[in-house]
Amino acid sequence: MRFLITSDVHGRLDLLEEVIQKHKDVEYHLNAGDMVLSPSRYERHHIITVKGNNDYGVDLPYIRILDLGGLQVMLTHGHLEYVKFGLDRLKLKAKIQNVHVVIFGHTHERYLTTEENILFINPGALGDRMHSYAIYDNGQVTFYQG
Repeated sequence: MRFLITSDVHGRLDLLEEVIQKHKDVEYHLNAGDMVLSPSRYERHHIITVKGNNDYGVDLPYIRILDLGGLQVMLTHGHLEYVKFGLDRLKLKAKIQNVHVVIFGHTHERYLTTEENILFINPGALGDRMHSYAIYDNGQVTFYQG
């Protein structure tokens, strides 16, 4: 199982499309919100995304629980879990949802840890100066700068 993880694109369609072209070999592309783009601009890429705090006027869920080939993934932006002030709420939701992987954004900072057999990933922000994103490949996570 290999998937591309982005977050906080903040309208940078050019960077998003560049990263998508680099990683055509992924099975899924998961985005943790704050695309700040019209859905018509990214739906053609089959991106699975959630609504972030800057995604005004789009009809997206704030959280998704995905079954990706038996891997249970929780996808959220993180602002409703107040991730800028700690991960306690996010970790509690992950336990309640009984997921294997949690993908979130909002902080614009890369983050990777495993707690109680749950992998927590924040790819950083594609739309800020670091142009950060990640690839999940069968349990291994690699961060990239776009």
